[in-house]
Amino acid sequence: MSQVIAFANQKGGVGKTTATINIAYALAQKGQRVLAVDMDPQASLTIYFGHDPLELEEKHKTIFWGLTEEDVNFESLIQDGNPALIGASIQLSEAEIKFAQEWDSTSFVKDNLSSVRDKYDFILIDCPPTLTLLTVNALVAADSVLVPVKTDFLSIMGLQLLLRTIASVRRRQNPNLAITGILPTMFDSRNNHDNGALEQLKTTYSSDLHVFEPIGRSTQFDNAAMDGRSTLELLPNAPAAQNFYPLADHLIDYATKQKTIL
Repeated sequence: MSQVIAFANQKGGVGKTTATINIAYALAQKGQRVLAVDMDPQASLTIYFGHDPLELEEKHKTIFWGLTEEDVNFESLIQDGNPALIGASIQLSEAEIKFAQEWDSTSFVKDNLSSVRDKYDFILIDCPPTLTLLTVNALVAADSVLVPVKTDFLSIMGLQLLLRTIASVRRRQNPNLAITGILPTMFDSRNNHDNGALEQLKTTYSSDLHVFEPIGRSTQFDNAAMDGRSTLELLPNAPAAQNFYPLADHLIDYATKQKTIL
């Protein structure tokens, strides 16, 4: 049974997709079977994997169809590889209309993932930059949440809203949902603002939550996105991406401990 990890933050531009694809690639390099799931209608993860969202949509090969059509299962939507992908397109935004009409509106992703969980060691869900039913569905399906946070004070201020949402999901739908940790992103050690924000993040949260080593700000991530590949694949020696490897080790160790407990 795989570990399902949701990458969530209601604020956009904090590096969720960059973290998702590079951690997926780092896990795969370490021998793990990985599936990445794009739950964002902007479909950035799908593009990052080198796929055209509109082409996948025309073929009915995006997650939208798995969530809205009873005869379409998630396995049929997977783009093979390691990491593999279930892609998205802008049409995913319409899935929330269907969710709102159903009594079990928060369990669509969980129910659909059950058919593929035993095929992977890790399933990573890239959530949209909102706290709508798409994100709640991902949190209900997940075993844990990894929270990318840009090292600026505005991003840190918005973190409490996400933590309240996670607490609400725990109370109502997913009592075992854990928080893997907070991942500081886009960090520039030469910038006093970044250093101050990182220190505040550690001071405020490190007693209760694991705060990972920050991911540096770098144009290498943008270059890889334009090429439709992970930074670790395109530029394996890029200094800014090296922290994804120990992060992957942490996730593997955590998953191993969880399996031992179970």
